[in-house]
Amino acid sequence: MRRGFSMVELIMTIVLMGILSGGTYISLSKLYTKKAKAKAISELSFDSARITNQISALLSHRIPSTVIGYDMSNGTFESIYSLSQQYGVLEWISQDFENLRAKNYSGFIDFDACDVATKMLFSPDTNISKIPDAALIFAGSFDEGMGGYASDFSENFGWHKHHASQVFTINNASKDENLTLNTKPDTIYEKYFLASSAFAIARAEDVNATCRASLETEDDTLLLYYNYKPWLGETFCDDANVTILSREASGFEVNFIDGSLQFKLTLERNIKKPGKNLNIKISKEKVVF
Repeated sequence: MRRGFSMVELIMTIVLMGILSGGTYISLSKLYTKKAKAKAISELSFDSARITNQISALLSHRIPSTVIGYDMSNGTFESIYSLSQQYGVLEWISQDFENLRAKNYSGFIDFDACDVATKMLFSPDTNISKIPDAALIFAGSFDEGMGGYASDFSENFGWHKHHASQVFTINNASKDENLTLNTKPDTIYEKYFLASSAFAIARAEDVNATCRASLETEDDTLLLYYNYKPWLGETFCDDANVTILSREASGFEVNFIDGSLQFKLTLERNIKKPGKNLNIKISKEKVVF
């Protein structure tokens, strides 16, 4: 004859099973949290390195004096050389590096062969016919581009429909090494940049709904705008192409230090788990000379 479990034994068994189950749940929860945290740190670290390298590569071809901070809420902007505050949008004009690398232009002027009266500049080893709709910005005395420190900076490069006094469009009838400008410059420098496009970087939080209407974005989405020409009256919101750099950018800051740009990108991810949420944040800084 087999004896059954007593009530006390059943209760003890149930209690022990509950303790074991609770311990197993806690262990599995900790293991899940640890794994999720490690995965988030790894992915955010990789993404921050990838994005900062991409931004650094784009900024390395900037025409230095054209860089601005822009506040879309009130339409104000300032030269990177004289920022009085942090701005939500970073913009710059890029030199046409692809055509420079392809040796379609040299970036230099031969003073003796120029005819200022007819606005014709002679640029040796240049085939300007291969570069349609080119625009020229003189490098100035320090290879930064003209007008960076000028008191009338807002009228230099055409930002946000202002004048573009330091950007000279080139007549499409120009051939080979003869660059005929559409307007006469007051001063000619030996070195010049050819401008190809402007770029803008901003978090979706810092631009209006029109500027992100074509994309599904949250406030922490980091956007890159490209392929627009401010010297022709174009703006990043109305005329540029746009792509997403990150959907987890909780911060993007830029500073100008000793002639170089220093930017800081912060990526943040919230991991939801029972009881509480886990917040992972990775920041990466980079200097572009």
